[in-house]
Amino acid sequence: MNTKIYMLGTGTAVPIKRGLPCIVLKIDSDLYVFDVGEGCQQRMFSMGLGIVKIKSIFITHMHGDHYLGVFGLLQSMHLLGKKNGLTIVAPPELVDVLNHMIELKLTKLTYDHEICVVKEGEVYSDNKLRVYAFPVDHSIPAYGYSILVKGRNQIVYTGDTAPYEKVVEVAEKSELLIHEATFTSRDRREAYEEKHSTAADAALIARKAGVKQLVLTHISPRYSDPYEVFYDAYRYFRNVVVAEDNMVLFL
Repeated sequence: MNTKIYMLGTGTAVPIKRGLPCIVLKIDSDLYVFDVGEGCQQRMFSMGLGIVKIKSIFITHMHGDHYLGVFGLLQSMHLLGKKNGLTIVAPPELVDVLNHMIELKLTKLTYDHEICVVKEGEVYSDNKLRVYAFPVDHSIPAYGYSILVKGRNQIVYTGDTAPYEKVVEVAEKSELLIHEATFTSRDRREAYEEKHSTAADAALIARKAGVKQLVLTHISPRYSDPYEVFYDAYRYFRNVVVAEDNMVLFL
């Protein structure tokens, strides 16, 4: 299978220098989207990703930078004549909003769809992958996702989280850990107050879990030079990349 990861949005809540969070896993022609910040669909178009090919959407938590783009994305899929089915896995509050909008005919989903509340454990499977949700430690209820591609390539995406032992457990020996790194160690106190991680925290988790590669995302705009983020992690884990908008990773 041809597997790629598109890091379409790698920033935090205000898109000053980077787009809002959005990751697309492409397996052959099928697309799986993890978090849908505003502007996600435009970046998908610019990268040549046909949004009607989206099979599932996974939202980590109810902070706006992670889900507000989903409404426009659903509308565009309808306007472009999406035919194949769609599964959305999201926090209960967003599930309620989406179902209410559909009832009021404010959102048109003319294709088969299933909207599921995220919970720990397996939340989605098809003939190409299985997706599991696990709780993380953030300021509101939040989940990360573990993806098994044909039972072999494990990809773990944390969403927003403070350093958390559960991530080490889930990510053990995984091919790829995509971990938030909102801050660097010089702003460690602020990171912990806001229930986020530093790049060094992410690196220590990657090392402890024995992952093959670490990708840092959710980078604060205060760090104008990505090398500062990179060095904060590289001290503890060498196979690390600081994600940039529209970066493509090959698996």
